Amino acid sequence: MALLEAFRRAMDELKIAGKLIVTEITSASPAFHKADLATTVPPAGSIEYIPSLLKIVKQHKVGLLVPLTDLDLRSLARHQGRFSKLGCTVMIGSESAMTLCRDKARVNMLLGEAGLATIRTLTLNEFRTQPFYPCFVKPISGSAGIGACMIRNEKDLRAHLAVFGELLIVQEYAPGQEFTIDVYRSRDGKVRCIVPRQRLVVRSGEVEKGITVKDEQLARDVNRLADLLGDIWGVFCCQCRRKEGGRPRFFEVNPRFGGGAPLAIAAGANLPLYLIQEVLGKTITAEMGNFTDRLVMLRYDEAVFVQTDDTSSLPGYHTPDFR
Repeated sequence: MALLEAFRRAMDELKIAGKLIVTEITSASPAFHKADLATTVPPAGSIEYIPSLLKIVKQHKVGLLVPLTDLDLRSLARHQGRFSKLGCTVMIGSESAMTLCRDKARVNMLLGEAGLATIRTLTLNEFRTQPFYPCFVKPISGSAGIGACMIRNEKDLRAHLAVFGELLIVQEYAPGQEFTIDVYRSRDGKVRCIVPRQRLVVRSGEVEKGITVKDEQLARDVNRLADLLGDIWGVFCCQCRRKEGGRPRFFEVNPRFGGGAPLAIAAGANLPLYLIQEVLGKTITAEMGNFTDRLVMLRYDEAVFVQTDDTSSLPGYHTPDFR
């Protein structure tokens, strides 16, 4: 919801009269009840998903569509021309660029070829020929930290595979500080804004406590990384780990807003504003390095209360949903 409010403030700053529309697969979502308009849509990946979004865009004359999860990136990239015909810009790159970012093993290979420090990454079959523990496993096309965890021995691995299947990669466990770097890259391929933030406490794949860090080495490496990403534009984030005093070792790129982006925004990197400025053809006011250093974010849960007559439609109604 913090990101929703950040877009609202950016629109007010630009004196734009418009509405923020949220789409969800269920109305049991806080943002659903805080948006100007909200509507349920079929799950991403279903054949009805893109047509339902196109219908919303046409009905409400939507000018900008911003994906916030990994689940629909490739399909939105594939169909972005259909949105463009309706006057709607999708914050996304080509389908090939989205496919690259979703393939964690390939991203790791490209980072290494570009001379960036990486974390040793193997397919499951490769790992089985030369196993090592502890290690870290994650789905090949994972999201939100689901199915990602440290494995201490073969017994742990067998139990993990029984739940999440074998479509995963295995990485060496890399202790040290972890950073997510928020980036704004304009359509001309120029990186306009870089905000590193150290992840201090993470819950369910999303940062709960974090701090902004002005770090020249992280900024230099992210500029090199951006050159590998094809035509990705707008907001994206990347992740790395680093032993104190060592080189950052990158392991993931997410071509969308990161869950902790509100920290970068609060520090002065107005990512929603830059995005809207570019879409409207205005000057992008981002300034490299112009953000508050050592700003700490301490997140807490906030409740939204709504009444419903259809209790059986609530997620977790028949079986609790644990995350």
